[in-house]
Amino acid sequence: MDGEEDAGGSPLDMFILSQDSLFGTKADQVIPSGSGWSARPSRREGGSGLMSAASVSSWVTGSTHRARQAEREELLLLLRRGVPPCLRCAVWVTNVVAAVSPDMPKHEVDEMGTLRKVQVLEHGWKVALRSIFPDATDEEDAHFPDFGLGDRNMVNLLLTGGPRGVSIPEKGAKALKRVLYAARMSLGIEYCPILPDMTAICLTAMDEAYAYATIRQMLEDSSHFFPLSRTEHVALCKTFGDLMLKLYPQTHAIMQSIGMLTPGALDPIFKRFFVTILRTEHVKRIMDLYTLEGLDTLFRFGTALMCLYHAHLTTRTELNCPDVHAWWDGVRHFAHSRRFKFDVFLSDQVYGVVSGTLRQRSIFPRRDVVERLMERNEELAESGRLDLTDDDLVAYVYNDNTLGFVEGEVPVVLAKHAAERHSLANWLPTSLSSTKLECIYSSNVHGRTIERFYHHVAKTKHSITLLEVLGKDVTIGMFATQTWHSNRDGYGDGNCFLFRLRPNPICFKWQNLPNSQSSQPDTLSSESASFESCSSTEKAQRYFADQVMVSGPDFISMGVGSDGASGLRLNEDLTRGSSSPAMGMGVGNESLLGDDSQVFDIGLVECYRLVREVDGMPVDL
Repeated sequence: MDGEEDAGGSPLDMFILSQDSLFGTKADQVIPSGSGWSARPSRREGGSGLMSAASVSSWVTGSTHRARQAEREELLLLLRRGVPPCLRCAVWVTNVVAAVSPDMPKHEVDEMGTLRKVQVLEHGWKVALRSIFPDATDEEDAHFPDFGLGDRNMVNLLLTGGPRGVSIPEKGAKALKRVLYAARMSLGIEYCPILPDMTAICLTAMDEAYAYATIRQMLEDSSHFFPLSRTEHVALCKTFGDLMLKLYPQTHAIMQSIGMLTPGALDPIFKRFFVTILRTEHVKRIMDLYTLEGLDTLFRFGTALMCLYHAHLTTRTELNCPDVHAWWDGVRHFAHSRRFKFDVFLSDQVYGVVSGTLRQRSIFPRRDVVERLMERNEELAESGRLDLTDDDLVAYVYNDNTLGFVEGEVPVVLAKHAAERHSLANWLPTSLSSTKLECIYSSNVHGRTIERFYHHVAKTKHSITLLEVLGKDVTIGMFATQTWHSNRDGYGDGNCFLFRLRPNPICFKWQNLPNSQSSQPDTLSSESASFESCSSTEKAQRYFADQVMVSGPDFISMGVGSDGASGLRLNEDLTRGSSSPAMGMGVGNESLLGDDSQVFDIGLVECYRLVREVDGMPVDL
C-alpha cells in the first residue's frame, strides 16, 4: 500500500475493499507501490501543491475554482492510469458523490467510501428490500426489469455475464435482479437501458447495498449519467452522430452508409456500456472514468474507438462490412487483438490533444459544447423530428458463435476478419463451433509444396484449408475430418465440406443422393447397417462419402465429380487449382468460385487447426 496513508487513523477511516457479488471471484487486494492510490483518504483539506495521491475525491477541495480544477485534473490522471481492483468500490461510489455534489466537503465525500458508511448503506438496502419484498415468495415471483434494454439484449447479458463473457451464476443473477428490481420499484426508474449492464459491472466490485446506493446517487443528477426516457436516449445517439461528423467526418460517412448511426445500431455503446465489444478489464477502466465524468466518457471512448477501427480497415474489408452486425463484430475482434493497445488508445485518442494557435487543445469538444448539442437534440426529439421508434429488432447482439483465432508465430491472413470466421462457425459441426483457429501452415512462411503441407498438418485431424484465388478477390476452402496424407484410395467422410468464404459466403455440404432414405451425415460412416442390405443408391452414397478426400504426392482434392474430376483440387506446388461439381456436394446451380471458371491460379494457402477455448489445446488431442 502507498506510504502516504495515515497509519495512525481509525480503522473505520479505511476505504472499503471491493468484492465481486456477481461471480464471487476474489479481487486482487494489493495496491501497487507508487501508483498514487492508498487504502485511506487524505487528511489534507486543500493546498496549492501536488494533491495527496491517497485521495480519490480531493478535487472537491480548495478555496478557488482554479485550485479545484487543478485537483480535478490530477484525479483524472489517476483514473486514466486505472484504479486498483481492490479500491474500485470506494472509488466508484465516491466519484459519483463528488460528481453530483461538487460543493460537498471533502471529508463527507470520502466518508462514503470508508468503513464508517457500511452499516448505514446496508441498513438502507435492507429497508428497500423489505419494502419491495415483504414476503419471501415475492422475490421468487419478481421478474427482471429490462428498462428498455430489450429482450434479446437482456438474455444476452444473463447468458454471457456482460463483461465476463460467461453465464452469470444463479447467486449473482439473484443479486442483479434484486438491485434492478429495487431501482424500478423503490427509485422509480422505468426507462434506462444502460442500467442493467452498468449494474452488473458495479456488482463485480461491490455488494448489493453499495450498487443500490451508487445508482441512487446517480439519480441526483441523472442527465450527467444516463437517459431516463426514450426521447433522451434518441437525443443521446443523435449527439453521438453529430460528434462523429464534427471530429471524424470520414468515419462518419462510412458509418452513415451502413446504418451505423441509428439508435439501435449504437446499442453496444449506449445500452451495453461496451461490454459486448471490449475486454472485461477495459470495460472496468471505462467505468473508472464514467463514475466521475458521466456520459462524456461514453462519447469520448465511442467516437475514438470508431475512428481507430476505421483507420485499421482496408478497402477489401470495408466492402465486406455490409451491415451493422459485421461492423460491430469487426470492432470486437479488433479490440480483442494484440493490435489494440488500450493505454495508448486512451492517452492518444480518447484524451489526445492537438496543437492550437496559442496552446494545445483537447481533440474532444468542451463539456458545454456537448451539452448544447444534447439540449438541441432533445428539443428535436420532443418535437417529433427524430424517430423515437424502439428498434430492438435491428439491435446488435454479439453472437459468440464466431471463431476466435490464436495469434501465434504464423500470421492469420485469410481468416483475419470476423465476418468470415462467423460463417465458418455456422458451418462447422456444433461440437466445434466454439473453438479458435490456429494457423499451422502458410505457403508464405513454410514453402509452397505438397510435401511441406503434409508435414505441417501431419498431427491435425480436423482442419480448415483456405486458399486465395488470384485475380478474382475470392477465398475458397475445405474442411477435413481426417488428417491430410497421401492416399489415392480415398478417405474422409460425409462431414467434410467445401465452401466459398468470400465474396457471398456459401457452404457445399454433403447431401443425400436421390432416393436415399438416409438423412444425417453421421449415418454415412455407420457400421451398424449391413452394406449388402443397402440399395444401389445408398451404396453409391457410402462409396462417395468414404472418398470425399483423395490425395497423393502431387495433388490434394476433396469431392468426387461424376466426370472423374474433383470438387476442389490443388496441384503439387499449390499454384494451380481446379473445381467442378462434386457428387453429393452442391447448392443448386451455385459454383464454388461463383462463376463458370474451372481452372484458376492460387495465391496464399493457409491451413488451420481448431483449438479449444477453455485451455487452448487442439481439439484432436
